[in-house]
Amino acid sequence: MKKITKIIVAILTLAVMVGCVSVFAACKKEEASITDATPEGIKKYGSLVVATNAYFPPFEYKDEETGKITGWDMDIAQKLADKLGVKLVIADMEFDSVLLAPGANKAHISMAGISYSEKRDQTLDFSVGVFDSSQVIIVKNDSDIAGPFDLGGKTVGVQSGTVGQLLAQMDPDWAGEGEDACLAAPGNVSKYTTGAEAVLALTQGKVDAVIIDKFPAQKFVENYQGVKICEETVFDDEYAFAVKEGNKELQQWLNEAIAEMKADGTMAAINAKYFG
Repeated sequence: MKKITKIIVAILTLAVMVGCVSVFAACKKEEASITDATPEGIKKYGSLVVATNAYFPPFEYKDEETGKITGWDMDIAQKLADKLGVKLVIADMEFDSVLLAPGANKAHISMAGISYSEKRDQTLDFSVGVFDSSQVIIVKNDSDIAGPFDLGGKTVGVQSGTVGQLLAQMDPDWAGEGEDACLAAPGNVSKYTTGAEAVLALTQGKVDAVIIDKFPAQKFVENYQGVKICEETVFDDEYAFAVKEGNKELQQWLNEAIAEMKADGTMAAINAKYFG
């Protein structure tokens, strides 16, 4: 009887070990470095890995009920995965890392409300423009800040790695220089991991204003009492999707896919879903 029991235990142990090895192998495959990010390479990989920062509503955010990452960019990402016949894998990370992910072979495409610029184009390849936006200022309702030239000497909160940070730090590629500057130089810039954290700091009196993209700003103002958006914008920009520098095959495929979605009404339907 003891011998039979030992055999059964041995069989069960072996089954558990095989199961663990299988799960481990699956996880390793999911985390495997991307060696071929061309459309054909993505099909062989079996997944379209999209890097994003899920704290940028309505473009990417976590659903409060399900915890699932959703949003404008993510709906388009799913359509892109469908076109390739693969599953969608969303890699949520800090925004700074989103811009590095394709070059580090951690994602095929970066989609996170990314503004195009010639400087960024030096290390990434961009799709055609997909969305027009602008940088705005959020302040408390009783603030004396009415526009970008009232920010001189103020403490400004920003999401780390974003255009808002580059503007607040007076990066000449974004903020301009001298008489061409689009805002007055803040006295201090406080960086936060997410835009929500920056707006929370505003409500707590830790910063005087927040520079952030227009549409997330509208969501934040809805969720935080006592704050508003200044009527005068700081900077107008255009979003695009980013791939690894030199990946012309995926860049061209993306542009063609975007054109198809604009022509067949897919893009219009997604716009209507999130922006009415």
